[in-house]
Amino acid sequence: MARSRSSSVASNTTLMVGTGVTIDYTSPFSPSTTQDDNTHGLNNVLKEFGGAGDAGREALLAALKETALEKSKNPNGEVSPNEMFVTILSALSSLVESFESKCKNDEDGGWEKEVEAIIPLLEILRRVTGFVVYWGNNSGALFVHQFGTISRLLRFLVALSYSLPSTEPKSKQSTTSNIGSNALLRQILKTSITLLLLCPPSSEKELAKLLHGTVLEMVHDARPKVRKAAWGAAMEIVIVASSNGSGHLSCDEVDEMNTEPSKLQNQMNAQRKSLADMLWEYCYAVLTTYSSKKNSSKNDASNKLIHVLRFLETSLTHADDDRICVKFGEGCLSLLDGGGVSVSMEVIREALSTLLSCLEEQDDKNPSSGDKEDLTKFASRALAFLLQHRPNTGVDSLSPSAGDVFVVYGRCLLGCMERMISVRSDKEAPSKLLAMKLLPNTLKAMLHLCEAPSGGGGAGDETNNAETCCSAFNQFISRILPLVISCARGKERHVKELHRVAMEIIPQCVPIVQQALQIQYRNAWGSILPGGYATFTTMLATSLLEIRGSDVSPSLTQEDEKSELEIKLQLWITSMVLSLLRLRYDVEKDGTARTAVEYATSTLIRGMGLELFLSLVDFVDEDAEIDVAKSRRANKSLSTTTGGGIRDDRAWILPLMKQGVPSYLERTTTTPVHTESSTAKTHLSFFQGRVLYLARRCDAASADGHRTAAEASIQKSRVIDLWALFPSFCLHPVDMKENFAALAKTVVKALGDHTRYPKLISIICGGLKLLTIGIMERSQSKHSPVAGQDYDALSSVSTKILPSLFKLVESLIQAPTSSTSAEDAMETDDVQSSREKQANNAQNMQFVESVTDAIGYLVQVCPRDFLHNLFKKVVQRLLVASTEVADNVNGKEEITLRMCSLLGLAQALVASGSLDDASLSLLFRAIRPLVRTDEHDSRVQKRAYKVLSEICERHTDFVTSNERLDELIDLMVESIVTAQVSARHMRLKCMTLIVSGFDSSNQSHMAVIPKIMGEVLLCLKDSNAKTREAAYKLLLTMSRARNDITDFFKIILAALGAQTSHMRSAAVMALSRLTFEYARDDETVQALIPSLMQTISLLFDDPAREVNKSVVGFVRVAVAAMTADQLQPLLPEVVGGLMKYNKGMDRFRAKIKIILKKLVRVYGYDAIAPLVPDKDTRLITHMRKLAERAARRKAAGLHDGQSMANDNFENMMESDEDDSDDGRTFMTGVTGFTKTTSKTGKTTRLSAMDRSVKGKSVVSGAKSTLSNKSIKDGGPRIRAELEGEILDLLDSSKMARSVRFADMNMYGGDFRDDEDSDDEEIDQLHFDSQGKIVISDGLPKIGGSKTSVDYGSDDHNDDEENTELKGGGKRRRVSKFESVKVARAETNLKTKKTKNQQHQASSLGAAYKSKRAGGDVVKKGQKYEPYAYVPLNAKDYTKKNRGKAVSKMGTVVNSNKRKRK
Repeated sequence: MARSRSSSVASNTTLMVGTGVTIDYTSPFSPSTTQDDNTHGLNNVLKEFGGAGDAGREALLAALKETALEKSKNPNGEVSPNEMFVTILSALSSLVESFESKCKNDEDGGWEKEVEAIIPLLEILRRVTGFVVYWGNNSGALFVHQFGTISRLLRFLVALSYSLPSTEPKSKQSTTSNIGSNALLRQILKTSITLLLLCPPSSEKELAKLLHGTVLEMVHDARPKVRKAAWGAAMEIVIVASSNGSGHLSCDEVDEMNTEPSKLQNQMNAQRKSLADMLWEYCYAVLTTYSSKKNSSKNDASNKLIHVLRFLETSLTHADDDRICVKFGEGCLSLLDGGGVSVSMEVIREALSTLLSCLEEQDDKNPSSGDKEDLTKFASRALAFLLQHRPNTGVDSLSPSAGDVFVVYGRCLLGCMERMISVRSDKEAPSKLLAMKLLPNTLKAMLHLCEAPSGGGGAGDETNNAETCCSAFNQFISRILPLVISCARGKERHVKELHRVAMEIIPQCVPIVQQALQIQYRNAWGSILPGGYATFTTMLATSLLEIRGSDVSPSLTQEDEKSELEIKLQLWITSMVLSLLRLRYDVEKDGTARTAVEYATSTLIRGMGLELFLSLVDFVDEDAEIDVAKSRRANKSLSTTTGGGIRDDRAWILPLMKQGVPSYLERTTTTPVHTESSTAKTHLSFFQGRVLYLARRCDAASADGHRTAAEASIQKSRVIDLWALFPSFCLHPVDMKENFAALAKTVVKALGDHTRYPKLISIICGGLKLLTIGIMERSQSKHSPVAGQDYDALSSVSTKILPSLFKLVESLIQAPTSSTSAEDAMETDDVQSSREKQANNAQNMQFVESVTDAIGYLVQVCPRDFLHNLFKKVVQRLLVASTEVADNVNGKEEITLRMCSLLGLAQALVASGSLDDASLSLLFRAIRPLVRTDEHDSRVQKRAYKVLSEICERHTDFVTSNERLDELIDLMVESIVTAQVSARHMRLKCMTLIVSGFDSSNQSHMAVIPKIMGEVLLCLKDSNAKTREAAYKLLLTMSRARNDITDFFKIILAALGAQTSHMRSAAVMALSRLTFEYARDDETVQALIPSLMQTISLLFDDPAREVNKSVVGFVRVAVAAMTADQLQPLLPEVVGGLMKYNKGMDRFRAKIKIILKKLVRVYGYDAIAPLVPDKDTRLITHMRKLAERAARRKAAGLHDGQSMANDNFENMMESDEDDSDDGRTFMTGVTGFTKTTSKTGKTTRLSAMDRSVKGKSVVSGAKSTLSNKSIKDGGPRIRAELEGEILDLLDSSKMARSVRFADMNMYGGDFRDDEDSDDEEIDQLHFDSQGKIVISDGLPKIGGSKTSVDYGSDDHNDDEENTELKGGGKRRRVSKFESVKVARAETNLKTKKTKNQQHQASSLGAAYKSKRAGGDVVKKGQKYEPYAYVPLNAKDYTKKNRGKAVSKMGTVVNSNKRKRK
């Protein structure tokens, strides 16, 4: 495997599982700190430990400090490392003695207090150790002296932990855990590993005792947490002991290698490596002694072996010495061999995983780690062993790990092969040669894994294992076979033996890969066919294309070898491709297999390129020509693919080839399209000779008179599919100079046949666009030596293509009117004909855009003189068309379309950037009358503005000249009156570009701004969103050009005195946008806001609703922008104006409430409440209650929102959602969703329309039995769940009794939130005996008649709203009289329901009516389906029976709209 072994572990941290605080392993030999720094760092660590908020820790640490400071000589009151170490050791010894005594006395639970004290004490010892062993602290002499004592204490604690008293005998293999023992053992592991890795050079015997007495003692513990911590500690030893994990100091830190820190470093690194060697020895002993175990102890040995193998799987990636990997790899092979001893599948899986870890690559090996050749030789032995010992599930086929064995086995094969074949040195060449010889057998073994049973892990596991095996097979091909093919191509020809072997084994690999097409691998086709099979074929094809495209002149011998290899490669590729195509024919009726084959074919086409694929696959059956002649003589209908077409069994490939075509329609000019890939390089001659030959055959077949219309249509579609490959051949043609001129003639002819094949227009124009972009990019990059020649060839041929494209545009414009027949012209009321005309016009306009787009790119490469002549012709025809006068409607439409097409061509020429100033001036004079007048169609003016905007955007220098700028300004001012509605957007865009060139010091320029201000303001209210956005953009551009924001505000303020409410509203919106944009950064605007607020507050009394809406929006923006000191004097005016509901302000209650909430947050309820009118004081009370409730929920941790910054101007002006309470309060009026609920999936209960329902009757109040509080609190909506009963949803009687729904009218008042629903009541729906909802015709009155409910009224009085608010949610008592009225209403409802059922029995379709559910059913004996037809009966339409017939039909068609007289 190429999975790199990661050994770049951080040198200053610990990686042990569950260690908590990191430990700096470089601290003992760090020369950058002094002893004082060491002491200060210790006290900081102790302070951090005591500040964790644990009272027990703080008390323990305080006692230790107090004891240590009694003998301290430090004047700063800091504890030295040695003093704290001695104190900790003394305390630990005392606790261990107490612990031992209580365990011996068998005190039940008495030892728990000692355990609770020992655990933090060990943690303090662990953190203090790094400071005690510091090299400046006498190199940790005190620690070395006491290391034996600490080791004995820790080992004694381990023994005591395993001997804690219990009702059952305890051992380290027992599964019963004691209270505190797990935590104590894990803490011992943490402390032990820190002591071992930080210990200065000391006795190896003592180190071994501590390692075996703590870490190795617990690696096989039955408790998972303890065992995991023990193996984590062992893993940490391996990581730190590795070359990159031992914490080497840099050269800047250590000046001389004979310094004290460097000596200590080298000694400690050697000691750490010896600890790692002890671990390796222990693991190897478990591995080698497994086979000698007796059957009685086999299970325990198997568990130990599995633990060791899992550890080795992870730890071997950090081993410095390759000999360690080889040693354990040999052990795994011996284990897999078994020697006559049965091995479980789980052991086999772990052994293979360990073997895989031994074979992985490792970076930055230690130079003294041994020769890498040893590992390569071992990989050779391992590969030979694995091929001879394929795992067999056998007895353990039901084991969950049986399927995983095949997965790991395949990865091991891949790892061995990759290790052997990727060598580069000459010494290892024999291993590479052996790998190539074993490649066919290995490939066959990998393929067989794709059909192997996956074991008994379940269907899901089987699928996953099978997919993993297929993935390994695909990786094997993509990683190994390219190296073999490179040897065959001669890249390593200095080793002739490798070249010879490669040429021998590739023919052996081809049939092996083709075996993947056999039926036993059917379930794996979806993975291996588009993966390994297509990849192998693509690699062969790429090599073939590279050989053909090689520019190096080989010698005669090399030429012969090259020709031989080229021939063989083509034979192999052809065999692979045709085998896949034949499989598609065999699995025609199997949808899943057919999809897999088609996907593989598509992948193969993209990998090898269209040209090579088409050269290998034959689409023409020459033998079928004889059958065609016979069919014609017999005068019979032909097959869809014979007689000039393509083969039936290959037609399915055409759509797949289209998928490889680049998406030229979506590609921009900034996207690079040129590539040096061999598969992207194509020949235009091949397209003309091969692809167009097939297209001509299909075209001839479509014109054959012996074919049916359907067969001819199929042939035409195949012509389109073949031509769709044209853009792919335009990507990077290599024969542009030789063959493009000839192909251009064919392309022009194909464009002329657009009446039969209209889709060819977009295809060919897209290909020309792609060809032009690629050639221009290659010529500019100058990477290709023939790019200049290709550019010249395209430039020369463009003079022939461009006139044809111009004519094509004219023909497309004239096509709709010229194709209209006289009969269609007479039938002006024919709707279908009109729709067809509109569809044809829309399609032709799309084609015109494609053609003009291609023209815009081709004119960039055509000769300048030719371009100017074309441009003059366009302008001349435009001038002629603008002066023509039409006699009828069709003529006027034709002139309009012609002018639009000419303007589109002019726009393309301008966008190319190839016109000079003289041409631009001519074009400007031509379109100026079209912009100024409204005599022509609005489409013409819109196109003219588009051309003008293109000029302003592409040619800035031309526009910004003084003379031209004055002309443009005059044109924009003069054309205000004649501007069409549809042209507003482009007009505003032009004005924005023009205003951006204004000079603030030029008075004539500044005088233009007031002239166009009125138009800009009115466009802010336009119904088109693009126009509104363009108007806002122009408004901001004018403000920057004016360079005097105060004067600019005055110009807009003048519009507040306009006579129309539309203009006043637009002016307020403009002021709001400017305030929103500049108030945060511009101090001048910030100072103007108070005066603006005072001025705009006068419009609170405006009777127009749109003015009120704009004013409320401005107040919302201004309140957010003003400071508290600026806004406070204006509070009476603002609040008083907002609370005026008599002028339509009540329509904006949501926005007003948001503003009030903002004011309350800034100034408080006490400051805002006196400013609110008396009749609305309940509103403030209600808001205060909601705020307090939200605060309580937030304190309880129930707040489910997140702060959302609302910086969008449109949201602030239009949205009804709050800006700062996370969208919880308000919902949008249409959907009933807030921003928060729409993201989290929470649904709101009502929309704004539902909340406006007023007048809950006494009847509905009497029916209410459930409160909304229970619903809001998340209680069950099924009553049976309240008592813990399991509800059968299929039982209709239980469903009718149990299910309840929320009332849609539970909000009677306005100014309410979701939160204000605790006291509301919910009306119950009625259900029949089957559990169906009973929907009545309305709310019954006393007499049983219906009462109307006003849903649309918004102008409600405040008194009514307050009355509804005051009604609250208190349960109203219903008198006996009211109960009688309710009962009578229900009786009347039942009577009416019975009459309706009797009436429906005689209605139309009553025979099909279902008795149990809604809708119709087919009953026995009925011949026709429900409402299949209505039989006509003459008696039903007589004057006597006409009324009955109409009433009967009224059940199907609404008859209430029109009554007969």
